[in-house]
Amino acid sequence: MATTDLDSPAVGVTEFTAESPVEDRYGPPLSGELAELERVLASGRLSGGAAVVADYERALAGWFGVTRAIAVSSGSSALHAALVAAGVKPGDEVLLPATAPLPTAMPILTCGAIPVIVDVVPVGLAMDPADVAAKVTGRTAAAVSLPLWGYPADDRPAKEVLDAAEIPLIEDACQAHGTRVDGRYAGTLGTAGCFSTHERKLLATGEGGFVLTNDEEFGERFDFYTHLGHLRGGHGVNYKLAAPLAAIGRRRVDGLEAQLRARAANAARLRNVLVAGGPLIELPVGADDSPNYYTFVLRAARSAGEIAAAFTDAGLAPDSVRFGYRPLYHRPLFAPYATDCPNAEALAATTLQLPVHPGLSPRELEWIADRIARFARGMGSR
Repeated sequence: MATTDLDSPAVGVTEFTAESPVEDRYGPPLSGELAELERVLASGRLSGGAAVVADYERALAGWFGVTRAIAVSSGSSALHAALVAAGVKPGDEVLLPATAPLPTAMPILTCGAIPVIVDVVPVGLAMDPADVAAKVTGRTAAAVSLPLWGYPADDRPAKEVLDAAEIPLIEDACQAHGTRVDGRYAGTLGTAGCFSTHERKLLATGEGGFVLTNDEEFGERFDFYTHLGHLRGGHGVNYKLAAPLAAIGRRRVDGLEAQLRARAANAARLRNVLVAGGPLIELPVGADDSPNYYTFVLRAARSAGEIAAAFTDAGLAPDSVRFGYRPLYHRPLFAPYATDCPNAEALAATTLQLPVHPGLSPRELEWIADRIARFARGMGSR
């Protein structure tokens, strides 16, 4: 690639390369996990039936302000079991936004159901309520919403359409621990919210997940299915979370607030280099909404490909490049379900995602801010 102004380091800013990249993963500092693990190991109770799992679930329910939290083995198992608990059966239809990545969509296929892809609103992540209304049929059994990248998806208008048709809304909040929509936590707005605790997430246990709900009947169905039908003859699967992972999660729940504050502060540093009306802006959010800054999402006035390529060459590939992000129906597995989604296409083409996790050093954060500022100036002069 030809050398450009973006490739020359700014004075006082450390240069990173593909061989020495900015670290995009974050591991929180230890906060009692080792002692908790030792206690669990000494107890000899390592399965999903251990007392620490119930303790972890109570802590999750308390933090999010819901009546029920159920820990499971992954975010994918949470989504699959939530769809089953919502009554999704083979041949049913499930609505989901075109912005959905593969882990959001594959549990629908696991149920034997048919994914029905809907567009999002312009420059946003919420499902377009008009498209939702147009695609609801007598076979629609559920809908899945998606606060992608930890940014709010205000699906309240779409939920009104779904509520009128008595269709449950399942939130895939796997990247959205602490994200708020109109002051409420993502994952608490529909029938159930599904979360992942993979090592890349804000609440990280290595692997794992959980579901939140205020619907007691739904919670009982979810628990029944994920715990082998309670071994009472009904069909179920073993999606329980092992006790050592629950022990890690229990210690780390208490650190979520501090992590959210640190991520917001780092995002503010990057936001400060953006110019009002300039060629790069943060992905817009509502006045009463707040991202958890799983990543910091920029939107370009035109295609973000050039800046994404420059960051990638420098050793900091945006998530859109790292994971080949594009609308769901571009994936071969979901190509048969393709539909016209111009807003999702535009969102994929114009956004890029950069790390703002608490593990970034000041020099790393300054380097990212410097790159954003200089590229924005370059775009604005064209």
